[in-house]
Amino acid sequence: MISSTSRRLLGTLSRAVKRRRDRPDYYQAYVNLPLDTDLPALASAFERACEGRADRIPNSGALVVESDFVPAAQFDVQAFERAVADLRERAPDDYPVHFSATWRAHDGGVAKAFTVIPQKRLFAGRETAEPARSAP
Repeated sequence: MISSTSRRLLGTLSRAVKRRRDRPDYYQAYVNLPLDTDLPALASAFERACEGRADRIPNSGALVVESDFVPAAQFDVQAFERAVADLRERAPDDYPVHFSATWRAHDGGVAKAFTVIPQKRLFAGRETAEPARSAP
């Protein structure tokens, strides 16, 4: 009989190996698409990558596409990566795209969770500012 401490240690090692080899049991996605751009049209591409297990949630100023924990066999990683690349290509210059991937324990396994958020800049970049003039 395996003790609870041994079972926890075995589970921790198993999750560490899956993270190291990038082989999650589940995937999860959170994508925020600002409404003042043409980016909400990409929502269906993210839904297809999640095999339809994603919800469109209207938010103030954005359309959020959030998936459940999708089994790895049903999540199309290549389609998701293409959708993210398309989002980065189509995002306006004043919306840099934040992308992160984190690992979470879920249902006795491990899940890889993606967050994709185009964020509008608060301040204009230096290239739009007038250059400083030196005194004569």
